[in-house]
Amino acid sequence: MNARDSAKKAKQKGLDNKYPYKQKKYFNTKWANNGFIIHPNGTIELKMGRWERKNQPPIVVKIDKEQIPNGTVKEIELIFDAKHWKLMLCLSYENGEQPTTKKEGTIAAGDPGEIHAISAVSENGSSIIITGRKIRSIHRLRNKKNSRTAKKDVQM
Repeated sequence: MNARDSAKKAKQKGLDNKYPYKQKKYFNTKWANNGFIIHPNGTIELKMGRWERKNQPPIVVKIDKEQIPNGTVKEIELIFDAKHWKLMLCLSYENGEQPTTKKEGTIAAGDPGEIHAISAVSENGSSIIITGRKIRSIHRLRNKKNSRTAKKDVQM
């Protein structure tokens, strides 16, 4: 829903963008500061609220207490990684440190790419491009050999 709203606002501003076209299958679940309890022994209770006028039992997660960050935990998010089929518990916390201001100096940016393996440029005008021509050549030759082998298997 947020992606569609952002796309609509961008269209109204005159920006050229596209609406999202895929349906999400998996959604991350978030618990705000009053939706969870962190015990000193490292047990985390994630409250599940009420359903059909009954309180549901909480989800209990036991982790090492050394893994819980020092500071005030503000939000807990349960993330499903569909690519590797695993669940991750992410804690957002405030440690009391103030963000540092930008120091004066040179800024650099890098871009890993497909044709050029790495392209980098800095604020003072110096740049570097590392090509992956040899790697792409080997990869292309491998694909050609695999194609020839597959054609021979089909003809027999």
